[in-house]
Amino acid sequence: MKTHTLLPLLAASAWAFVQPQQIPKAETTKTDNFTWTDPFGIHLPEELGVLCSAELTFTASEYLLHDLFEHAPKGLWAYADTLKDTLSGKPYPGGWDGLDPHMYDRPLLSMSYADVPLPVREWIEEQQRGDDSDAEDEGKYLFAVFERQTDSEHKVTKTVTPAQTPEKTRRFRVLDEMRIVIFAPGALYRILPLWVAKGSGCKDQLLDLGNYSSKPADGAVIAWTTAHTTPNRNEGEREITFTVKAQAIQAAKSHDEKEEL
Repeated sequence: MKTHTLLPLLAASAWAFVQPQQIPKAETTKTDNFTWTDPFGIHLPEELGVLCSAELTFTASEYLLHDLFEHAPKGLWAYADTLKDTLSGKPYPGGWDGLDPHMYDRPLLSMSYADVPLPVREWIEEQQRGDDSDAEDEGKYLFAVFERQTDSEHKVTKTVTPAQTPEKTRRFRVLDEMRIVIFAPGALYRILPLWVAKGSGCKDQLLDLGNYSSKPADGAVIAWTTAHTTPNRNEGEREITFTVKAQAIQAAKSHDEKEEL
C-alpha cells in the first residue's frame, strides 16, 4: 500500500520555497489509510441517543508546505530542518477532513503547547516514549514538540524529548508555556475526543479512546472537526480557528423507561 510522505520535496526541490509563484499544483485526494468519516452528517438511528455532547474551539496557525522556509510569522524557518529530519519518510496524516492537497499545498498547524488540552499533551508524550518499532501505529510522529524560537537568527535543532515518566513530566509542566507543537490537521482525527474531554459531562467516556468510533453505536464516542477557518494568506495572515465536537452515544430509552422518569 503506498504512502505519502510529509516532506517529499524539500531536498530535491528547494527552489519552490524561493519562488512560490511557480509552485505546481496537484489534485486533492483522500489520504491513504484515513479511516475516519464525519459521524454528524447522518441522523442517529432511533435505537440510539446522545449521553452527552462536548464542543470546543481552538486557535492555531496554519502554514502550507512551501511556507517552511519563510521566516516567522509567515513561515516555520526555525523548525524546518528538524521537521525534515524527523518526518521525512513518514506517512502524511492528511489535511482537514482527511483530504490531501499533495506537494506544496499540504497544510501544517502550529499551536502553543500550553494551549493544547492536557489529555492531548499526555497522549503525545506517551507516544513519544514508545519504541520506534511500533511508532507508526502508536502515533509517535503525528506531533512534533519544539522549544519556542527565542530569536529570529537561530534555528531550533531538535524536538523536545519528554521525561521518562509521566510523574517527572508533570513536575516540569510549566515549561509547556515555552514550547510549540507542529502537526498536520489529519493528526487531530486520531484523538479528537481528547481535545474536548476536560470539563465535559462525560469526561471518562471521552478519555477512553477504546470507545472512539467512526460510527455511532451504544457505548461509542464519535467526534469530528465541525468547523475550521482559512487564513487570509493574501494579507500575510496565518491564524485560524478550528472546532472539535464529540458525543458519547448510548442506547435510547424505551417509551416505558421515559414514562417512569
